[in-house]
Amino acid sequence: MKAITGTFWQVMFLALLCLAPRAFAQTVDVTSAGSFVYDGDYVSPYYATVNGVPSTAVICDDFADTTTLNTTWSANVTQFSNLSSSLGNTVWGAYYTSQKVAAATIIDWYEEAAWLTLQLLAQPSGSNNQAWYSYAEWAVFDPNSVLSWLKTHGSGGGADTAACEAIFGNACTSTTASAGSFLYNAEQNYAKGNYSNFLILSPTVNGTVCSPFISGSGNCPAQEFLEIVPEGGTAAMYLLLAAVSCLGAMLFRSRRQNARVGSA
Repeated sequence: MKAITGTFWQVMFLALLCLAPRAFAQTVDVTSAGSFVYDGDYVSPYYATVNGVPSTAVICDDFADTTTLNTTWSANVTQFSNLSSSLGNTVWGAYYTSQKVAAATIIDWYEEAAWLTLQLLAQPSGSNNQAWYSYAEWAVFDPNSVLSWLKTHGSGGGADTAACEAIFGNACTSTTASAGSFLYNAEQNYAKGNYSNFLILSPTVNGTVCSPFISGSGNCPAQEFLEIVPEGGTAAMYLLLAAVSCLGAMLFRSRRQNARVGSA
């Protein structure tokens, strides 16, 4: 009985470790960028195989990095409800924390990106609004790069003033969002949304979240993406399954170590 009791509490301890709020490592392979190119870039949504599940729609929030199709990479998977405790496991959370930006501000930005994602997915496929919402989401975390791009990638190599007006509310002159622009609307309305079924897929390098190429240097093997899972507790179930996998791996490792000790 003593041995059984000890094993039980060991299992419970491992389960608690696995269920603690944090990001879980999964594999991601973006298999399609879609067919809509606007101002030289494919815009969201894209499609990926996430942890073996194919044709998963993903939305990119990362203008600083590049994704190569059909290349598998590891990612931290973070649920929005765990952002306050797992912000350092996300690309922009880790980066902007290092830049001394307040955690509450970064979480607000992620929720703005989620709000823009919902607007993007409601647009007709191939429409200007679909493209502008995609660029607006990129601009949440990297506004200077998006503005610089739009200044030189419009018709004839000039500024795409229509896109800038929609996204920033000006003719490509400032990253400050004016009333009525997509970014302004996100800033004003994001707090009204429920993002419990959103996941953040953040690329890692050797088990550590990557650094974006936003300041001329970085090591991200791919862009960061948002994924929306079906409502009705599926997000929680997704992480629970990850926790079960974590627990199983830890127990398996423990048993292998015990076997080696016993055979020594």
